[in-house]
Amino acid sequence: MFLDGHAYVVRAIRRADKGHQVAFEILEDRVAVETVRGAEVTVAERRELDPGEYWPEDLIGLSVISDDGSKVGVVSEVLFGSAQDRLLVDTSHGRFEVPFVDALVPIVDLESGYVQVGDLPGLLSDSTS
Repeated sequence: MFLDGHAYVVRAIRRADKGHQVAFEILEDRVAVETVRGAEVTVAERRELDPGEYWPEDLIGLSVISDDGSKVGVVSEVLFGSAQDRLLVDTSHGRFEVPFVDALVPIVDLESGYVQVGDLPGLLSDSTS
């Protein structure tokens, strides 16, 4: 991983409320960590994704359709949570969150540019009326 263009070895990484917390091998104390706070983080290469895994930026901007194929909105953000991630969907009537689980988002078609959201009672009806 690179911080402002300088290579660092990652010791540990975990999700946090507002993103991720990363521990680097060479940064052992608070003073050292403060020197890189707010630095731009980049990686040289990405790992291969397993089936059913997606990079957040590949989901943002996808159309959201219902079970019957009608357009509901657009994915505007991927929200990370401790229990599950959620898709934030913008519609003409506002926004709503969909837990990003197979039962509620059975189809992700990156090539065609859409995700299908299951129409559970209250999930879509409140956001599209």
